[in-house]
Amino acid sequence: MKFESLASSSHGNAYIVSDSDTRILIECGVSHKKLQKLSGLSSSDFRACLVSHEHKDHAKSVVDLITRGMEIYMSAGTAEALGEADAVQLIEAMEQFNVGSLDIVPFTTFHDAKEPLGFLIKSRVDGDVLAFATDTVNLRYRFPGLNILAIEANYDKAILARCEKLPDKVRHRITNTHMEIDTLCDYLKSLDLSECREIHLLHLSDATSHEEKFIDKVVQSVPAGIKVTACEK
Repeated sequence: MKFESLASSSHGNAYIVSDSDTRILIECGVSHKKLQKLSGLSSSDFRACLVSHEHKDHAKSVVDLITRGMEIYMSAGTAEALGEADAVQLIEAMEQFNVGSLDIVPFTTFHDAKEPLGFLIKSRVDGDVLAFATDTVNLRYRFPGLNILAIEANYDKAILARCEKLPDKVRHRITNTHMEIDTLCDYLKSLDLSECREIHLLHLSDATSHEEKFIDKVVQSVPAGIKVTACEK
């Protein structure tokens, strides 16, 4: 299985997951035109799109994709928030569904959204297992047999503390809805990553993150040999 980031920030998020049989999108938080430009693909090249929650930077082009006939999967809460409950496939946490050769289990994440989800994806072609979780303050799940992990590393509390001009409301939202790098590292230490080969850091903040330091912290928290990258915005 392959994970590819097209966009990853508060300005827009879009990712591709594929094996030799099936290609899907996770998130469509950029315009349809930009999605085509970034991927070099058309809507018909994807079997489906998974949407984690309703915020614009994750769901901007939902209507365009629906209009073009793409199957869109999201929770009932997300669909209600977007006003698209009759036009999408509704999914529930811990209820497996299938798209082509991919078995997908949604799981609950923790964000200021109606019913946000992460996704555990297994390929029946190559057996690879991928977990995707973004815009979540923490995670309560352990994923055995992971080969690829794509997970939020939004901010550093020390950098955030130095942002004196940041409004208290914004500061409160960041700390209560996004994952801090030390929280992520502690979580990673609790996982069995013996089969993991890639970790992709998602949704780094423009103002309160540091890409090189984040990568270094994660590298020091996981077994040697795992490739750690920060997805570009």
